[in-house]
Amino acid sequence: MQQIRPLWFLTNIYAWVVLLMSIITAVVIGVSAGSALGAACIVLVGIIGYLLALLVDLIGGSALGRTGAVRLARAEQENRELRAEQARLLGAIRERDEKMAAAQKPARPPAASDESEASNSRKPAEAG
Repeated sequence: MQQIRPLWFLTNIYAWVVLLMSIITAVVIGVSAGSALGAACIVLVGIIGYLLALLVDLIGGSALGRTGAVRLARAEQENRELRAEQARLLGAIRERDEKMAAAQKPARPPAASDESEASNSRKPAEAG
């Protein structure tokens, strides 16, 4: 059974670093410029950075834990194998279609000579 980690997002050190850097930047800007709106915008950017750091963590699979990361790696490997098999099969189908098209070409008579004979046989009928 998989271990339940309800507050996993609080253990992400990179997200906390981004958030703390934005708060420190907001304090420095707020003291020097005296603008509360600018400081609030900097904190908002920090919150967005925190969420982006969590998103990157989720995409990377590290929030899954050890068992989840192993499952993800196996699924990715299986996906690569399936794509390779699909490419091999599509190549074989393309090759088979090319062979069938090449085999059918000599069996057909040229179409241009049929049209010229048909037009020659019509001319005397029209003249008469």
